[in-house]
Amino acid sequence: MSDKSKKTYTVRPEIEAKLTGQDIDDIMVCALEGGITGWCCEAEVVGEYLGEFASDQISRGGKLILHDAESDDKWELDLDKFLTGVKLWLQNGDDQYHALQKDGTIDCCQIDGEMADLIIQYALFGEVVFG
Repeated sequence: MSDKSKKTYTVRPEIEAKLTGQDIDDIMVCALEGGITGWCCEAEVVGEYLGEFASDQISRGGKLILHDAESDDKWELDLDKFLTGVKLWLQNGDDQYHALQKDGTIDCCQIDGEMADLIIQYALFGEVVFG
C-alpha cells in the first residue's frame, strides 16, 4: 500500500439554512420549556416584552438573560448569537433528526428539547458545556 492511499483529505461543505421568525420562536419555546432547564433556572427578558412570551424576544431583535441554575453566572442571548448557535449546531453534525431540509429550511418538528439545548449552548459558549 502506498503512502498516497493512507493520506486523508478534509472537505468542509458550506451549509445554508433558512429560519423564519416562527422557527426561532419554536426553537426558543423548546429550549425554555425543557431543553435548557437542567442548567438554566431563569430566562429574564431585557427591556419590554416584544411579544407575548419570553420565547418571542429573540426573533424580534430582543435579548434574554439566561441565569445559571447553580451559580450567579448569567449569559445574554440575542438574535446574532442564536443564529451562530444554529450554524455551529449544523456544522458540528448535531442535527441528529435531520431538521435541515433539502431546500435549506428547518423543520422545527424535528427539533426536540435536547437539540434546542445544543443550539442555545453553541450560541452562548461556542461549544457544548453542559452534558
